[in-house]
Amino acid sequence: MRRLYSSLAALSLIAAIPSVAGAAEALQFPLFRHIDRQAPAPQVTLPKALTLLTDEDFAPFSFKTAEGRATGISVDLALAACAELKIQCQVKPVPFASLLSSLQEKQGNVVIAGPVATAGTVASFAATKPYYFSFSQFVGKVSTNFPGQDERSLAGRRLGFIAGTQQEAFLKKHYDRANLVPFTDATAMYEALRTGGLDLVFVDSLQAAFWLKGPDARECCAPFGQSFVDKDTFTHGLTMLTRSEDAGLRDAFDYALDRLQDKGSTSAILSSYLPVSPF
Repeated sequence: MRRLYSSLAALSLIAAIPSVAGAAEALQFPLFRHIDRQAPAPQVTLPKALTLLTDEDFAPFSFKTAEGRATGISVDLALAACAELKIQCQVKPVPFASLLSSLQEKQGNVVIAGPVATAGTVASFAATKPYYFSFSQFVGKVSTNFPGQDERSLAGRRLGFIAGTQQEAFLKKHYDRANLVPFTDATAMYEALRTGGLDLVFVDSLQAAFWLKGPDARECCAPFGQSFVDKDTFTHGLTMLTRSEDAGLRDAFDYALDRLQDKGSTSAILSSYLPVSPF
């Protein structure tokens, strides 16, 4: 999932970023976190300053600007959580492969972007609840008018996907009556959709959002039906991680992230980086 976002989003990101205020009014996003509003604030002693470790090449969640400044959805969300907790925080971008070892070696206090939530990650570190979940969706021509997105409605239809992805596994399990067409290159797949060689493509929703608003789409296409959630394949949660002995700090970040969602700050941050809601 992570590199799929980086390559496409980085190309489109600068042109796609709207103003936070205007975008927040127009876009609607899921509430990713279940919030217990009766839960008290965690009673933990927090440090006055923290170092936040983040992936340096994971647009739009975390990446470096041309000036070398760390930015992105996860970065802004973590800094807003720090402000909520009244903690001074600095962001330290590191290569993806070094994130967890840097945390273990105490080069930082919290990993805020990069690893997805897995059984191994959660067992080895203290993880917040996910602040984002990945979805997938069908995309078709604007004129597409199939009766539905269920297996019967799409039987015999030409459905494109990237070979070797979790979207492929989902289609083979649930849409085996369709004509499944693999591609090794996203650009070729989308061009086949635009020019009529495919009826639909099934792709990560966030990747699709950037392509739909980019110049290559030429306003040809739109999401078809609702986004899909499937935790056995392509639906993964992005979390923030602390060392296991710092579970109190994890609890404090969870509390702050809940408050940010409740106040609409999370939606505003998502809106400032995403050209459309990918859900």
